[in-house]
Amino acid sequence: IKFVFYTMTEKDFRNMHPEQSVTAKNAQPKDSTQAGNQTGVDMEMDNVSIVKEHPLISDKDYPAGVREWMMTAPGKLKFPTLSVVSSMLAVYATRVRLNYVYDNCLSAILLHVLICGEQSSGKSFARYLMRYLMAPLIKRDSEQRAEEQKYAELKRRQGKKDGKLPPEPKTDITLLHENLSLSMLIKRADAPMKLFGCPKTLFQFADEIGAIVQASKRQFSDIKQIIKTGYDLGSEFGQDYLSEASYSAVVDLMLCYVYTGTPAAVNRYMDKAAIEGGNVTRTILCNIDNQLGENPLMFHSLQENQVESIHDMLEKLMARCYSEDGKSLAKESLLDTKWLDSTVKNWCESQRQQVIKTMSKALDVFYKRSSVSAFRIAALMQYLYEVEGKKNKKTIHRLVKQIYLGCADRILDGMLAKWGTVFEEINADTQIQPYQTTNYFDELPNEFSRDFLAEFLKRKGL
Repeated sequence: IKFVFYTMTEKDFRNMHPEQSVTAKNAQPKDSTQAGNQTGVDMEMDNVSIVKEHPLISDKDYPAGVREWMMTAPGKLKFPTLSVVSSMLAVYATRVRLNYVYDNCLSAILLHVLICGEQSSGKSFARYLMRYLMAPLIKRDSEQRAEEQKYAELKRRQGKKDGKLPPEPKTDITLLHENLSLSMLIKRADAPMKLFGCPKTLFQFADEIGAIVQASKRQFSDIKQIIKTGYDLGSEFGQDYLSEASYSAVVDLMLCYVYTGTPAAVNRYMDKAAIEGGNVTRTILCNIDNQLGENPLMFHSLQENQVESIHDMLEKLMARCYSEDGKSLAKESLLDTKWLDSTVKNWCESQRQQVIKTMSKALDVFYKRSSVSAFRIAALMQYLYEVEGKKNKKTIHRLVKQIYLGCADRILDGMLAKWGTVFEEINADTQIQPYQTTNYFDELPNEFSRDFLAEFLKRKGL
C-alpha cells in the first residue's frame, strides 16, 4: 500500500470548501471556533485556521432589488454583490432611522464598501449594478446639474454688475465624482439642509480607488478624514475659510460609497494612518480571489421580469424618499429592529469570549464595527421586505437574522485577513510603557572607593 501525503494550501481549501473561510492564525486562534458560530468546525492546518461561517440565505429569498442580482451573480461574487447593492439601495433609505443595541442615539443606513481584486478580476461588476440601481438618481442629478450650468453661464455673461444677477439656484446632487474637492463635498452635504431642512445620504463611486488616492495628495481634495464622519449620523464636520472662493459650513455628512481597486492601490489608500485612525473598521472589504487560468467572473443576463421587478422596487423607494413633486424629503421613520437585538448581543458576546482567549487587539476592535455594518445591511433588507410587502413578519425576521450573522462573519473575516496583523503591530508600537527609575545608591554599600564605583558603573553599562 502506498501512502501519499499532500500539503493543502489555503487556496486549495477554499476551492474544496467555498462555504468556509480561512484567516491568519494570529487573527483566529488555534483550538477555537469563530465567534458567533456555535456549530462551526475548526480545523488546524500548518499556519492557518479554518472556521465555518454562517451561510447566507438562498438567492431567491432576498427582497426585490437584491434578489435579481444574487440570482445572476457568479458564486465568488455573492457577498460582494450583496455589499455593493446594499450600499447603493441604502441611498434611497436616507430617511430611515435605526436603534442599534449598543448606541445611545439613532443611526442611519450608511455603508462603505471596498472591492479589492487584481486587474481584470471582475471588479467592474459594481459599475454594471450602478447603471441599473442608481438610474433614477442619475436622471435627477442630470436635471439638477443642468440648472447649475445654466446659472454658471449666466454668471459668466452678466457678472455681478448692477445687481441684476438672480440668486443661485438651490440644487440637490446625490452622486459625487471621484475627483472632488473638500469644499465641494461640504457644499453638496449642506445643500439638502438649505433645500429640505435635513441632511440626505450622498453616494460616491470610484472605478479605481487610485483616483481617490491621487486626489487626497492635494490638500484641497483630501477627503479621507471627512469620509470617516460620513459613516455615522450626527457626526459633524466643518470648515471656516475667509476666501470667497471657498465654502464655509458645518455639515452632518451622510455618505455611502463603493470603491474598487487592486490590492496595491487599496494598500496605498488604507495606509498606516487609515488603519490606526479607523477608516478600515468602517469599511466592508470584499476580496475577489481569482485562480490562475480561471474563466472571467460574469453575471448571467437579467430576464425581462427581473428588470421589471428592479424598476418597480426603485419606483417604490423613490416615492418613499422624495415627495411627489420632488421638492421635499419624506418624513423620518424609525425601523423596528428591537427583535434583532438578542442576535446582535449573542454574536458580539461570542466575539468577546474569543478576544479574552486570544488577547487579540485587532479582533477586539474589528468585531464591533463589523457588527454595525452587518446590522445596517440586515436592517436594509428588512426595510426592502416591508416595501415589497410579500412576506410575513415571522419569515422576514428569520431571513434578516441569518443575513446579519452571515454578513457579520464575512465582514470581520475580510477585515482580519487584510489588516489584522498590521493593526496588531501598530497597536504594539503605540502601547504606553511605564517610566521606571533606578536608585543605584541603594545598590551600593554605605562606603565605597572610586575604583569600586567605576567597576559598578561598568557592569551597569553606565
